[in-house]
Amino acid sequence: MNGAYALAAEISVDKLSMPLLARKLDVGVMSMYNYFGSKDEILEAMRKRALEQYEIAMPFTGEGEWHESLREHFIVMRDLFRENPVLCDLLAVGTSIAPNFYHVVGERIEAIVATLVDAGFTADDALKTYQSLALHSRGFAVLERIAHLDAESPLPERSTVAIDADAMPILAGLVEGGRSLDLVQDGLFELGLDALIDRARRRLAATADH
Repeated sequence: MNGAYALAAEISVDKLSMPLLARKLDVGVMSMYNYFGSKDEILEAMRKRALEQYEIAMPFTGEGEWHESLREHFIVMRDLFRENPVLCDLLAVGTSIAPNFYHVVGERIEAIVATLVDAGFTADDALKTYQSLALHSRGFAVLERIAHLDAESPLPERSTVAIDADAMPILAGLVEGGRSLDLVQDGLFELGLDALIDRARRRLAATADH
């Protein structure tokens, strides 16, 4: 299992195979079947471990101001996926998810929605707020995972690509000043997070006015 996690971190869960895992562990392919009958069985065991990691690392207490708790929760979510690439593959990228995952996630969503409802949000606005923040955080994590997998044969950095100053004077000036055009940046993640939370604040205020 440790070998499967290590290999998947290098090549992605999608590319994991019994022959590749056997090669990494320096054992015969057939000997793998003494432990797992198929790749699907390995993936199921990996999902179970990933779910346990997620459940432990992603509690939501709702303590303090709702916007502070929400912001911290989604920063932790993005960091968790960034620091655990296999977790990202299985829970953020993957479409084949163990049924138990929805129960764990459902409990987290329920806790967050309840906190927002207690703060004055309608249930519908609370759920939309969660969904928009989850999509932003998971989307960033997925882009970072893709960038990591492409690291061995990277495309040129956008910030170093020649910009036609005549056709794109504003972008050329920004790049010349050291501004990166890459979408995956910590500052941009937090900018988007804060913008979504600010929108939620305005929505809450509008609800209170009515």
